[in-house]
Amino acid sequence: MLPWFRQMRDDQPVWYDQGTGSWNVFRYADIAQILTDPATFSSDPGRTMPPELVEEAEGSLVAVDPPRHGRLRALISTAFTPRLVEQLAPRVRSIAERLLDRTFVDRGPEGEFDAIGDVAYLLPVYVIGELLGLPETDREYLVRTADEFYAISADDPFDGTYMASMQSTLDGLGTYMLDQAERRRARPGDDLMSALAHAEIDGEQLNDREIRNFAVLLLTAGHITTTALLGNTLLALGERRDVMLRWRHGQVDTADVLEEVLRHRTPFTEVYRFTTTEVTIGNQVVPGDQLLRLWIASGNRDERQFADPDTFVLGRDSRHLGFGLGIHYCLGASLARMESSVVLEVLAERTTTLAPAVQRLSYYDAPGIFCLRSLPVSYRRS
Repeated sequence: MLPWFRQMRDDQPVWYDQGTGSWNVFRYADIAQILTDPATFSSDPGRTMPPELVEEAEGSLVAVDPPRHGRLRALISTAFTPRLVEQLAPRVRSIAERLLDRTFVDRGPEGEFDAIGDVAYLLPVYVIGELLGLPETDREYLVRTADEFYAISADDPFDGTYMASMQSTLDGLGTYMLDQAERRRARPGDDLMSALAHAEIDGEQLNDREIRNFAVLLLTAGHITTTALLGNTLLALGERRDVMLRWRHGQVDTADVLEEVLRHRTPFTEVYRFTTTEVTIGNQVVPGDQLLRLWIASGNRDERQFADPDTFVLGRDSRHLGFGLGIHYCLGASLARMESSVVLEVLAERTTTLAPAVQRLSYYDAPGIFCLRSLPVSYRRS
């Protein structure tokens, strides 16, 4: 899609797609304007979406506007803190080591493994399961449900059949998370779900539906973000052997690599907003109550914002859109960065060579994500 993005940025930076009934936005500056103006550009799907979908999204951080969004985020942030993420790092390392041990034991001192199927897909599900305090016996259910959700493909993300299939998968997961929230309300434990159930600001608490929706969001969006970031990082290192060697010798900071990957191969390629009034975006007048499709992946390749945008360059000054901007900036960004950094660190310690097979890849077909489904990697163990 990159050539199409480039053409649209030049010729039709704000384009109305009659097929989907959406306004597509391609340039960085326009996307940044929209993401940082929630009064004009709403996140509430009730403006254009079917009522049954809106009801299910009630209380979801990604689907509410101020002032309710601020209340929800503040309550969730009292439980889901940077300190909690930092304290989780040793457990992430333990899970990464266990997955690699299980992977290598059947393959010997050198061979090939699937970096996605063997590690990057499983690890964030296990981590989020532990973070929420979900029973270990349910981990396979969580893996299977996440896989079902992202296995749903469609050319048009607004297609009724696609949306119904997606909602059907989420219904089961939502019921499961609601039951877990009710259990923590009655018998709190030492986990994030319990902390959410008892978080309080000025006498106000999250209700069970709000806890359910955050847990579902954390598992679906939080899981695939880390999977995509890890896979895309290994792919980038495989394509840039010079960067791979410098990274292995400690000459390149892993954090810098991850930030450029988030720009260069953005995990979530698009997000949505809704106009609350007639507004001018770029040179285009857009009426009120219109669906906007913001192409984050295009904005992150915008020549007007990033010099030589199609080249992988470490240490760029400009801020990418990989985790969004404004009040809806991804609450799980620190978790995805931490998980990815720890796994890459463990891989570097456990191997002397890593060679991703960049010609033998498969991707998820689900709309809105750029995520490898399989990434064969040749290795030699340390």
